[in-house]
Amino acid sequence: MDSLETKVADAILERATDIITIDGREYPIGPPTAGTLILVSELVADMPDIADNPENIYHEVLRIARDVSVLGRIVATLILGAKRIKEQRKVVAQVSVERKRWSWRKFYKVSMMTTEPIEMLEIDYLAARLLDEVTNETLLRIVAKRLGMLQVKDFFELTTFLSVANRLKATREVETASGE
Repeated sequence: MDSLETKVADAILERATDIITIDGREYPIGPPTAGTLILVSELVADMPDIADNPENIYHEVLRIARDVSVLGRIVATLILGAKRIKEQRKVVAQVSVERKRWSWRKFYKVSMMTTEPIEMLEIDYLAARLLDEVTNETLLRIVAKRLGMLQVKDFFELTTFLSVANRLKATREVETASGE
């Protein structure tokens, strides 16, 4: 079992605790940080409102599915971690691009699909790969495992403690009628 000092050092240095492979690329998963939890919280705020007990779950899923593309970025953030995202690492990826050519002699459009290497942010690449390559069940398992590792309870206790301390501090002195 690791000592407390080793765990703290691993968290500060964001040493990988696990590795996940997606689309042939390996992503080291760092230890939990408050920064990662804060980034995930910002992204979750962009999720659409979903009915708690819909009459028809299929209709509800189809209604909101187009607005849930942020899900890929949420899972990518949980995998990469705040520090790695803030570094704005870039990757070179092969992306399919549609080329359109016009022929004025015949007045018709010819479309061709080509793949070109482009440079993009690592989080954008990973988010797209997660949505395109990973099953919903696997996404759920990744989110559940990472949220369990993020020590949400500890973060809640810390923020609650600081919130209470903030409410307890004196905001201003009021003079009473007796002059005290």
